[in-house]
Amino acid sequence: MKVIFTTVFLAFFSFVTPVHSVGSGIKALDYEACRLLVNEGEILSMSELMKLVNTLSEGKIIDTRLLQDEQSYIYEMEIAGTDGMVQMLYVDARSGMVIDPVKVESE
Repeated sequence: MKVIFTTVFLAFFSFVTPVHSVGSGIKALDYEACRLLVNEGEILSMSELMKLVNTLSEGKIIDTRLLQDEQSYIYEMEIAGTDGMVQMLYVDARSGMVIDPVKVESE
């Protein structure tokens, strides 16, 4: 079972390359950095994240990126709702707490 979740986790992050946002202090991490952080217990795994999304919404995760700023790790997720609408969801990667998108964009 763990192998399946690891495969899903890597699949979500396999096409994400490191990106540095100019002036914002936020960068996107690649799948290797994500894997290492999960293995070290620094951030939630994709399976834990999927369980969290299931408690918040009936939607499906269609894309996920791990962002890092000076102090925290944030999962940025695109969620396809059952009504077909796509919403962005920001989650603290350590605690699983939902973050206000205005706070993320202002950093």
